[in-house]
Amino acid sequence: NLAITDITFLVCCVPFTASLYPLPSWVFGDFMCRCVNYLQQVTAQATCITLTAMSVDRCYVTVYPLHSLRHRTPRMAMAISLGIWIGSLVLSIPFAMYQKLSTGYWYGPQIYCIEAFPTIIHQKAFILYTFLAVYLLPLITICVCYAFMLKRMSRPVVEPIDNNYQVQLLAERTEATRTKISKMVVVIVLLFTICWGPVQLFILSQAFDSGFQQSYETYKLKIFAHCMSYSNSSINPIVYAFMGANFRKSFKKAFPFIFKQKVACTTRAVGNTEMHFVSSGT
Repeated sequence: NLAITDITFLVCCVPFTASLYPLPSWVFGDFMCRCVNYLQQVTAQATCITLTAMSVDRCYVTVYPLHSLRHRTPRMAMAISLGIWIGSLVLSIPFAMYQKLSTGYWYGPQIYCIEAFPTIIHQKAFILYTFLAVYLLPLITICVCYAFMLKRMSRPVVEPIDNNYQVQLLAERTEATRTKISKMVVVIVLLFTICWGPVQLFILSQAFDSGFQQSYETYKLKIFAHCMSYSNSSINPIVYAFMGANFRKSFKKAFPFIFKQKVACTTRAVGNTEMHFVSSGT
């Protein structure tokens, strides 16, 4: 579900947002004006809620490992994923309603795709809601969940009286696992905060700061903030997937033909090297 939200977010955001910078006006029509901004909000919200759900899930399985066995099922995961999408689709409807085409002037008459709320109060309320739902509340939830996880993992392990080698080895592996999870916790929270912070703060400043002035400098800052939010969807697969050994094992199991070809190529290369050594008399 996280992969789907990230890919959809990048596909819906990058091409159309990138076209706004070299082109002087919106060239995709009224329907795409509403659809693109709606899907951007849906996927951004679904991504943040999915990250939050993953944090709650990891906290639950860490704090209550036995109880979690009853509830952490594929059916439950599918239901939560569908609920995330349905909730995001419904809550993002105002983005489609209040998008429209407007004419302006920039070295000639141009057409822009803008947000047109009924009043300033509606606009500020929706921006504040977006900041809370897409950034602040997910960030607080993620931090609280990982704080519980770290607190649970920081409890001292009772050393058994038996000095069995296997027991000591198990204790060392447990400590290594705790260290890896702690590092991943720090990476997850920092990436989420750093990548989504600039664009959310920029939108808040633009809406609530009376002294905010649009200029070329703020325009460059806006581009940077959007690129930071996109980068989070690009980095997520690396952090959540390839940092975990379980994912790598499952990935190899799901795509065995890729790794069989790699092993075959390696075996063939080794065989050719051995033949070269034999033929050369080495």
